[in-house]
Amino acid sequence: MRITGLETTLFACPPAGRRRTAGAPFAGCVVGLLTDSKLSGIAIGGSDLRVELAALTRQFLKGEDPRAAPALWQRMMDGRARSAGRAKTRAAMALLDLSLWDLKAKANDEPLWKTLGGSRPRVNAVASCSDGTLNDTELVKWFTDLAREFGFKSGMLRPGRDAGTDRRRLGRVRKALSSDAGEPELAIDAAGNWTAEQAIRRAREVERRFDLAWIALAAPRRDATGLKKVSDSVRAALCAGRGLRFPGDFQPHFQERSIDLVQVDIGLNGITGALQLADAAFGFELPVMLCAAPGNIQAQLAGAMPYVMNVEVTAPRPTEELFTTDVRIEDGHAVAGDAPGNGLGLNRAALARAAVQKLPARSSGR
Repeated sequence: MRITGLETTLFACPPAGRRRTAGAPFAGCVVGLLTDSKLSGIAIGGSDLRVELAALTRQFLKGEDPRAAPALWQRMMDGRARSAGRAKTRAAMALLDLSLWDLKAKANDEPLWKTLGGSRPRVNAVASCSDGTLNDTELVKWFTDLAREFGFKSGMLRPGRDAGTDRRRLGRVRKALSSDAGEPELAIDAAGNWTAEQAIRRAREVERRFDLAWIALAAPRRDATGLKKVSDSVRAALCAGRGLRFPGDFQPHFQERSIDLVQVDIGLNGITGALQLADAAFGFELPVMLCAAPGNIQAQLAGAMPYVMNVEVTAPRPTEELFTTDVRIEDGHAVAGDAPGNGLGLNRAALARAAVQKLPARSSGR
């Protein structure tokens, strides 16, 4: 089996019925890595990366056997990413790596988790609401619906304008997620918008009432010293890693012991890079959280990684008819099925109707 070319489609579709949270599918790019067999590798991203995807495929992948996914990833890393270092190039590499592994698993006629050498993943899923514009009623309804239908017991939300707002909203989310099984895990995703000093002040005020499981990006993602200061000053675990593109970007955090939970984003690190990062984190006895991805395919990796604490979920199932996924959320856990490949399936007719020439100015490909 050899790679013969690339197929990319930009799509944009209107909200599906209910108010959308930031991270639900809306617009993005579908990648199809073509071969001389009937198989193709599928991945979905949130940005227009057509130029970068075409250049990388032409230079590094065309004519190659996609089953050599780790070697091809390393070839792209050595030949392009270290010299350019651009975010779009790295995101394009990650999408191609996802497509390569999808092809590798399909060639084996088995699900991705099995091709990766893992057991069937059943990993704690965190309901993540990154839409800070939701009012309290909308926020409570969103988490209540997820708890009722999918059994979520963990929730993460963006902070409000002050600690008082955070305490109020966390209290309502806690009530929405509470069950006979006990108190839910609560977390805050500060998205790197706080300085270390702001994070310490806000977290201490919130921790007077709540035991937060973790705080994500409590300071800018590259500020290892600042994150270490926060980690030493609050009770909650510190979580960071989303947005870091190279394994070397994580090294200061490992050396400083500035974070307690490592975010691994397959949208920037691909599958091969994500596995490398998980192994590195395990060497420092650190667990990982897999960041949200379209169709929740990140859950496929959990059974092959040494220490996965949870996976982030922004949409338990695709809210558009463009694609399906073989990863289901049940009883608050993400569980992968047995469909060959990464579990993503495309509705070609719906994709054709949603195809566009240019993505909206603010888009999300979850």
